[in-house]
This record gives sequence, C-alpha cells and structure tokens, in this order.
Amino acid sequence: IESKHRRAMASAKDHGHLTGSWKDFTPEGKADEKSKLEKVEHALEELEIGPLDKLNAELLDQVHPVSWAQPKGIEVYDIIALGAGAGGLVTCGSSSRGGFKAALIEKRLMGGDCLNIGCVPSKALLAAAKCAHKCRNAAKWGVEVKDVSVNFPKVMERMRAIRSDIAENDGVQKFTQRLGVDVYLGTAQFVSKDSVKVQLAGGGERVLKFKKACIATGGRARVPKEFKSVKFRTNATIFNLTELPKKLAVIGTGPIGCELGQAFARFGSEVTLFSRRGIIMNKEDPEARDIVWAQMQEDGVKIEAAGIVSATLKGQQVEIVFKRKTGEEVSEVYDEVLLSAGRVPNIEGLGLEAAGVDYTPKGVSVNDNLRTSNPNVYATGDVCLAEQFTHMSGTSAVLVTDNALKGKNRKYSDFVIPRVTFTEPEVAHVGLTKKEIEMKFGEAFLESKRDFKIVDRNITDGYTQGFCRMFTKKESDEILGCTIVGHCAGEMIAMITTAMVAKVGALKVSEIISPYPTMHENVKFTAVGFRGKYGKKEKSGKEKLVSCYSISGLALLACATAAAAIFLRRRK
Repeated sequence: IESKHRRAMASAKDHGHLTGSWKDFTPEGKADEKSKLEKVEHALEELEIGPLDKLNAELLDQVHPVSWAQPKGIEVYDIIALGAGAGGLVTCGSSSRGGFKAALIEKRLMGGDCLNIGCVPSKALLAAAKCAHKCRNAAKWGVEVKDVSVNFPKVMERMRAIRSDIAENDGVQKFTQRLGVDVYLGTAQFVSKDSVKVQLAGGGERVLKFKKACIATGGRARVPKEFKSVKFRTNATIFNLTELPKKLAVIGTGPIGCELGQAFARFGSEVTLFSRRGIIMNKEDPEARDIVWAQMQEDGVKIEAAGIVSATLKGQQVEIVFKRKTGEEVSEVYDEVLLSAGRVPNIEGLGLEAAGVDYTPKGVSVNDNLRTSNPNVYATGDVCLAEQFTHMSGTSAVLVTDNALKGKNRKYSDFVIPRVTFTEPEVAHVGLTKKEIEMKFGEAFLESKRDFKIVDRNITDGYTQGFCRMFTKKESDEILGCTIVGHCAGEMIAMITTAMVAKVGALKVSEIISPYPTMHENVKFTAVGFRGKYGKKEKSGKEKLVSCYSISGLALLACATAAAAIFLRRRK
C-alpha cells in the first residue's frame, strides 16, 4: 500500500508541484530581509497582491507558488487552456474528468479575476458594508446599537482570510494532484496552428503541441488616457488597501463602480461617481436603477454628470478637473481613484496571427460554437464574450469541451443568461429588457409587476424597496424577460431562469406553491398577474382535467337526451 501511495504521489508530481512557500517571505518568515523585500515587490508589482502577510502568502501558495517545479509534460495534449480563470479551470477540469490529457498555462494567478480581484473579495467587502449599514439603522427594528464604527484594516483582513480559504478550490494542488492536469506557470504564445511556446516562470521555455486549445485569458480594466500618468486603483488593486481613503473618486457607474462605491461610502469614505450622462447602471430597468440610486444617495454617494478634463498628481493625492454639462469646470482632490469605466480583452502577445485566430479590439472572434477561425482553437470568457460574468465563463467552458473533444454541436445562443448587480438593493435580470422587447415585438407583449411593499415577508423583514417585473408574449405565456430589484433579487431570479430554460410559461409559474411567508412569493404573484390575459391559451394540466370532466358530462347529457327522445317516440 505504501509503495502504491508513493507511486501515485510521484505521478501527481509529474503534473507540477510546490518546491517552496511564500510564508518564508512574510515578516515572520525565515528568509533574509533582502529576499523578503524582493518578494514583496514581486507580489505587488507583478502579481498585484499585497500586503504580503500570512493570509496572502497562503493565497499565493495556492494560486502562484513562489517556487514551482514545472510538469514533466507529454508529446501532444488533447487540449491546452491559456489562462487559469474560470474559463480555463473549467475547460481543463471537465476535460480531465472526461479522460482527456489537459494542460493549463497561467502567467499570474490561478482562479483569475473572480477569486483574486473580483467576485470573492468584493462580496466579502459588500457583506461587511451591509453589516455596518444595518447596525447604524438597527433602531428601525427596535434594536439599539450605539457608537457604530468600521475597523477598515479588520474588514480587509477578513476579506483576505476568506479569499485564502476559498483559494484551494482553484489552486495548483487541486488541479495537479486531484484532477491530473499539467499546470505550467509562465507566459503562453502561439507559435503555430497547433503549438504553444511557454516562457516558464523561473526561467527556460517549452513548446507544447495540442489537438485542441482554448483561449481563456480574460480581460482587465480600461485605463482612460487622462489617468495614465497618475496613481489609480482598479478591481485588480483596490483590495490591497489597508487604510480607508477619506475621499474616493469612482470613474464609471457600472456594476463594479456602484457596488464598491456604495460599500466604501458605508465604510465612511466620501464617494463621488463620475458619469457623462449622470446615471448609474445604464443597461438596467430605469425604475430599478432609480430605486438603487435613491439608496446610494442615502448612503452618502454623490454623482457628477461630467466629463474628465485632466488628472494630475498632488503629492500622494490626485487632482481631477472635470467639466459639468453646464460647461462649468471644477477641480477636486481625491485620496484614491477607482477606474471602472469598461474592460479590454487580454489578447496582446498571444501570437494569435501564428495560430490563425482572428480578433478585433473587442476580443477574439468566435462563432456560436465558440470556435475561432482556427477550427482547433476555441475561446471562452471575457476575452471573447459580451456577457462578462464568471458564471458564463465557466458555463461556456463546458460548451467548449463538449464541442472540441466530444463532437457535440452546442450553441452559445441557446443559453438563458441571468445577471445580478450586488448593490443594496440588488438588481437581477434575465432574458430581454423592455427596450429590447419593444424593438423586437412592438406592442405585442404583456407586462406584470409586483411591488415588494405588499408582500408580507418583505414587510416583516423591513425590505419593502423593490419590485418584480415580468414580460411575456401577447398571444402566449412564454416568458420573454424579468427584472427584480430588491433584497435577495439575485436569489429570486433563479426561479425565472429555471422556467425559461425549461420553457415553462408564466401561467405554470403562477401555480407554484411558495411557502408562506417567503420573498419568492414576489415571483409567483407577478406570474399570477398574467392569468386571464391570453384568450385562447394552452391549458394547464388541472384545466385540461376540468375540461375533460366538462366534456364527459356534456356527452352523458347528450346521450341521455337522445335516449329519452327515442323512448318517447316509441311510447307514441
């Protein structure tokens, strides 16, 4: 048994393995001071992770080991993924589970944006911000909480602890030892239509041949030209803060800007959002975003409907000159600037021309099967998709492995794609927006809306802001889209997403028995609003049964009438 275990461990090491730990370079570590300083600088400059404390050392040991023995390698891989975010991880994980030989190449952090600089750290911050907000407003529930204060360093420490704890799910050891994926740490570049050169971290290079490949290199925050010569933060570096900025400027009012802007305002920062149009979340239902903005204003967030003229350094601060719609130019100084005005794909240096892969400034070009112009190369995630969500990167990666390795013909256009902005209140949406429905169907649609303020559970819990709005076709109960704004909107949207995937109509959703009292009643009673609106409609199972009894009864009555008529004729 011991011999078999040693052979298994040796085989696992062939996929790549740790040969050192970042913990040696923390303040308490055993490395010399010069080496510590070098590693701290490397972590901050190259990996954009800081501070290098015990928690971040544990994270980096999972997602970018300080010392890594590269895989032994094989002659030809069934599939190679470039990038170890959600798309690359799922591509290789699902391929390996299916018995295929997979290799994963990552130059920075396993887990990509979601684990390290996106979903996980941001939601940890939002949870702390919501807690602070509820404590300040606890009197509404009859609970007195005095002297509420936010210990920002502790908030960030909690975030780092959560991130390092979750990192195992996306880490090198899981993918090498448990899934048998070859993990290469280094920079990848196509050198032909069926091979990739890897500049290995620590020195040297390898050329890997593949039958199929998946580009999953993701994207990054766009840097407007006005900010290229000043210090700024993006989602990649905002989570390195250890002190709360007194004044924070947020450039852009999409989901990232609104979520983090509201959170920092609740922590105590003076937050100003910048948007040329002066609105937030321009893709969302106007009434929904108005509800969110009312809460953000209550939290102390301000918005400037202005264009940025210039940004210059003023010591450790940044002076921003902006021009309002009135033509007035104003100058303000901020401690920190967060850039959240769009994303750009990571396509530079990939050697896409050598691979015969077409691309544009918006990313890698793919068809509905997520195949590129090279029939053996696919792409997934932010590098090619308009829907830049972690759940779509992972879901699309399964489509890639099915099409590339299993001969299937799955299509991206078949997906029903939900999205959530995790402000408070949350905004969730699935399907077409009202504007899109009007463009496609004109007036041939129906709408039903349910306000949270009349739902018992929302009333008892004190979350009466919000509504559920649903759209169907005019002639049938086929659901076209749904928007929910309010507490737990992100949880409730799954019910409608499930219905749309299963092609279940609004009338059937209206028959769902929701436990009382729950907030899911918002969805059920929104669907109830469509009853009786379709004229000749497809009957539910119960309605068909009632109709059956009715028809049977009429048939019996007709038979009885006929029999009576015959009897009377004979009597005569």
